[in-house]
Amino acid sequence: MKKIILIFFSLLYLYGDELQLIDTNASQNSGVYGLIQKYIGIEHQIREFRKNNDENSSSYSGILKEFERDKRTILSEIPDMIVEQKIDERAIENFLKRKQELLKLQQKSLNKPFVYTDTSLNLVYFNMVESFFSSLFELEKLFKNAADSESIVSTVDKAMEDLQNLINIDLDEYKSKITDPKELEKIASKEAMINNAFNAYIEILKYLRSNAHLLESNYLFSLLGLQIWIDKINAFVNIDFLNVGKITISALVLIFFVSLRRFFSNIVYFFLVRLIYRNKKEADDIKVIFIGNIKKPVGILLICYALSLCLTIAFYPAPLSISLSNLFNIIYAVLIAWLVLKILDGYGVVLVSKLAKKSEKKEVVNLVIKILYFVIIIIALLYILAQLGFNISAIIASLGIGGLAVALAAKDIIANFFASILLLFDNSFNQGDWVEVSGIEGTVVEIGLRKTTIRTFDNCLVFLPNSTIMGANIKNWSKRRMGRHIKMYLGVGYDATPEKLDSCIKDLKELLNSSPLVAHEDDSALKYGDHTTKYRQNLVSINDLEGYKNACYVALSEFADSSINIELYFYTKSIHSKEFREARQELMLEFMRIIEKNGLTFAFPSRSIYIENLPPLDLQPKE
Repeated sequence: MKKIILIFFSLLYLYGDELQLIDTNASQNSGVYGLIQKYIGIEHQIREFRKNNDENSSSYSGILKEFERDKRTILSEIPDMIVEQKIDERAIENFLKRKQELLKLQQKSLNKPFVYTDTSLNLVYFNMVESFFSSLFELEKLFKNAADSESIVSTVDKAMEDLQNLINIDLDEYKSKITDPKELEKIASKEAMINNAFNAYIEILKYLRSNAHLLESNYLFSLLGLQIWIDKINAFVNIDFLNVGKITISALVLIFFVSLRRFFSNIVYFFLVRLIYRNKKEADDIKVIFIGNIKKPVGILLICYALSLCLTIAFYPAPLSISLSNLFNIIYAVLIAWLVLKILDGYGVVLVSKLAKKSEKKEVVNLVIKILYFVIIIIALLYILAQLGFNISAIIASLGIGGLAVALAAKDIIANFFASILLLFDNSFNQGDWVEVSGIEGTVVEIGLRKTTIRTFDNCLVFLPNSTIMGANIKNWSKRRMGRHIKMYLGVGYDATPEKLDSCIKDLKELLNSSPLVAHEDDSALKYGDHTTKYRQNLVSINDLEGYKNACYVALSEFADSSINIELYFYTKSIHSKEFREARQELMLEFMRIIEKNGLTFAFPSRSIYIENLPPLDLQPKE
């Protein structure tokens, strides 16, 4: 491992009696000390920038964001540098020697207010540097000894407490005796520089504390003696430019988790389902649902975990970089949320279905499932935002008065934006669906963040604001799985006898009940649905939810002006336009054959005129 010599003690020097802080932009500063000095320099630049610039200027916030971005970059590099540091013993001797000289000078200058104050401030800075970097060396030992996050937090807390005690020094009695304005200005400048360094040290320690759980990545590996196995493999296969031990162990880890994903779903099923359900048939049904739902998210989750372990082995004994740890945590959050949703969609629906069957409160239980989905997504989203560095409390607080003002100013845009999110989760329609909304009928082209695009059947493109759609009735013709409605009347003439009509109706019923083109009673969601259907029927009307219609009626309807009407009310199996029209045509031809078979005729509009009194007709030929 590359050793970087830490020379921070030797970089402290005196110019006369005044402590000179290191130029933070100096290119020769390297290692962890160089990074920290750069961080202190940025803190100083921020302070000067705020002092000398108007916060209302257009570029003010942008420049501050650049400073903050530079600080975050340095913070992310510090943990890696901590485990690679090494002390220069000679520098320590020089440091301790100079510290003793300052202590002696402080004792001799009790009657010299300026010299005493100046020397005391120099000692404060020396003690701060010593305390801060000693804590970093302590953290290095913890990292290499694979300490847990609690030990890291405890060490950082003690370091911050020590720094606070060091800076709390009261020099007001001596400063009040200084009368020279230049001397007072020098003291004030030095105090500001020390406070700046103190604030930087505290920020760095807080960063390490808040990421302590990410810095304990080697804890398990040290318990398993990973380094011993790495050394054994490297001793057996010695290649100078390759760490064969790390490569071999990483490959074994990857192979293990790739193999495990084939069985892990069954393991989870055993603990969550098999131990609860004693009914073998019911358990087998749930197994198909459960394993089918979680197989893909579990497989991806295990592969991602295997990759994170391989990277941790590659960095060992240094901790995995915080940026990579955060990235994997975000991936885990997404995959775990996906896995929980899949479990709820499978196993959860079965359990809730049984509760609904007992309580007979289908609507309430169904609402609970939707709320659980929403809560899981929100928790995962907040966790991801926290990992990305957003202040969740500030985000929530910003939704107060400031958020209200923005909402009032852009209420239409916000309404359309949230309406689009609701439309995506509401599943009212998808791209390609045939819908009718606010008098517009056509095919959905795209659901955007502000508007939804619909292509009408006369090939016109219509744009509807999403907020308008959310407040309108939506007809979605594409939600039908089986059953397209046909309602028609067959009008026969009044010369029909009751016997002929009765025979005709029986033949029509037999045709509709036996035709493969017509949806029958057993054509339902239970027949064509998946394994979850029989459980979901306890939550909702499953046929209506999935889009299955199979009603079929044939009966005399009315005595019309010129016909006796037979009503036909049924559904075709096909819902697609071409197949539906072909089925309707074939059935209509069959209706005509049945009418003809029973000796009936189709009636047509006609009127009979009866004349009661006619004048006598003279039929004699005229001469």
